[in-house]
Amino acid sequence: MDVAGQTLCLAVVLLMTTCLSTCGRAPWGWNSYDSMDGYSPMMNETAVLQIAAAQRAQLLYYGYDHLVLDAGWFWNITASAPHLDDFGRPLPDPERFPSSKGTNGLEILARQVQDKGLKFGVWFLRGIPVQAVKDKLRIYGTQYTADQIALPATQCSWDNMNYGINTSHPAAMHYYRSITDMFSSWGVDLIKADCFYGGEIHKDEVALFSQAVSQTTRTMTLSYSPGNGANVTVAQWLVDNGYADTYRITADTWDSWTGAEGIAKQFPAAAAHAKLIGAGDTYPDLDLLPLGHLGHLSGAHSPPRSTRLTTVEQRTAMTLWCMARSPLMFGGKLPTDDLTLGLLTHKELLRLHEFSTGNHPVYQAGDAVVWHAVSTKPVTLVEHYVAFFNLAVDHSLTVAVNFTDLGLSSGELYSVIDAWDSSNLGLYKDSFSATVYARGSGLYRVIKDLTPPS
Repeated sequence: MDVAGQTLCLAVVLLMTTCLSTCGRAPWGWNSYDSMDGYSPMMNETAVLQIAAAQRAQLLYYGYDHLVLDAGWFWNITASAPHLDDFGRPLPDPERFPSSKGTNGLEILARQVQDKGLKFGVWFLRGIPVQAVKDKLRIYGTQYTADQIALPATQCSWDNMNYGINTSHPAAMHYYRSITDMFSSWGVDLIKADCFYGGEIHKDEVALFSQAVSQTTRTMTLSYSPGNGANVTVAQWLVDNGYADTYRITADTWDSWTGAEGIAKQFPAAAAHAKLIGAGDTYPDLDLLPLGHLGHLSGAHSPPRSTRLTTVEQRTAMTLWCMARSPLMFGGKLPTDDLTLGLLTHKELLRLHEFSTGNHPVYQAGDAVVWHAVSTKPVTLVEHYVAFFNLAVDHSLTVAVNFTDLGLSSGELYSVIDAWDSSNLGLYKDSFSATVYARGSGLYRVIKDLTPPS
C-alpha cells in the first residue's frame, strides 16, 4: 500500500473509532500495567511518548487506539507517597512528568498522545487518599474536608492508599465530581476505575462515580475493575443501570496457563458472562493480553521478560478474547515483535471480534470447549464462527460440533475454513471435528455451500 493509501486508511480508522458508542465494540489499545511499573522510574513522560509513537506505527491502523496509564502515574517516587493537589486529588509526579508542573496535570501529555491519533486513559482507585484525610484537605467546591467523607472500614483490601467514601455525605459527590471534572479538563478519554467492582463490590460508590462521570462535559469510557469474585448477578445490575462501558470479570491475568492469574481461569468466567456480551453496548473484560515483552523491575511481576506463554497458548488467549469480544488491551512493551504483532493484528480474529453476534459457549465436555458466533458481515449469505479449545495440560483432543447445535440445517453441505491460515478444509455435512493440541485452539468459518447442484 502506498503512502497515500495508508493515510486514507488511517483517516478511516480514526473516524470509525471516535467513540465507543459508535463502534459497537469494546475498546482496543495498550495498557501500561504489564510492562511499565507505574510506581517506578519505568513510567515517565519520555517513555510514554515513545510508546505512543510505536503504537501509532504498529497498531493504530488496526484499531488499537487507546493508550492507558495504569496504577502509579501519580506516585512521587522520592517521597514514596501519592502526589496530591490541595483538594486531595491525584496529580502526576512532576519529576517523571515534567509537562505537568504548575496546573497542567496530564493535559499536555494527553494532547501529545491524541495528536498521534490515539485516545488517552488513566487509572483511578476508589475512594479518597489516606494522606488527604490525615491532612484534612478541603473538598473542592465545599467547606467540608476529606476526613468528613472518609470511611476507613471500606478501604480497598489490596491497596491501602485510599479510604472508601461515605456516599450519604453531601460532599461525597463533590469529591468524585472534582475527580471526573479534572480528568475531563485534561482531555482524558477512558477511566479505569479500580477496586469498585468484583468480590468486594461497593454498589453505592459505583453508582456515585458513574453518575459523576456521566455529568462531565466530556464523553469518557468507564471501565470498572478488578473483577476478582465477579458474578453474573452483579454484572447484570451494572449493565441494567448503565453504570459502565466495560467491567472486569476475573482477577489480574498474567503469562501462565494455570493458577489464579492463568489463562485457563478465563474460560468459566467468559462462559458465565456470555449472555451479557454487548448488552446495552457494554462488555465483560478478560483483562490485558499478556503477550510480548512483560514484567516489572521488582516485585511479584518481575523480572522483565518475554511472555512465558507458548505460541499455542498465546493463540488460544487471542482466540478466546476475540470470541468473547473482550476489550483487547495489549499489556506488552511497544514496539513489539513480529510474532506478537501478527497475533494482535490477525485480520480474521479482529473481524470476529468486531463483526459478530450471539457469541456463546456451545458446550464444555471435560477439557473440550466449543464456542459459536454468527458473523454480522458475512461474505456469503450464511457465515458462522466456531472456536474449539482444549484445556488439557498435556494431551491432544478430538473436538467436534454438530451443525444443528449451531442453528444450521441438517443434511446440508457447509464449507469449513481455517480462520488462522484461510485454508479450505472441505465440505462437511451434519458435523465437523478437529484435533486440537493441549492448551490449544482452532478457529473456523462455517459457510453454507452455495454451489449449484450439477
